Amino acid sequence: MKTMSTIGWIIFFLGTFLFSRGWSRVSGTFEYNSSIPNKSIAVIFIAMGLSVMFISFFVKPQKDK
Repeated sequence: MKTMSTIGWIIFFLGTFLFSRGWSRVSGTFEYNSSIPNKSIAVIFIAMGLSVMFISFFVKPQKDK
């Protein structure tokens, strides 16, 4: 039984990507990145990533008739 559709998985991996980009800036893996110039922007990326991952669990596959 599938719990998420293909779109749900794509949204989940997008959220994981956003979260990992933000967390890597906060943890110090990236000293400076042009897309994330300071740590306050990184916290926003972390929040967006977590919220997108949470939202992806509500995308259910369509039932076959």
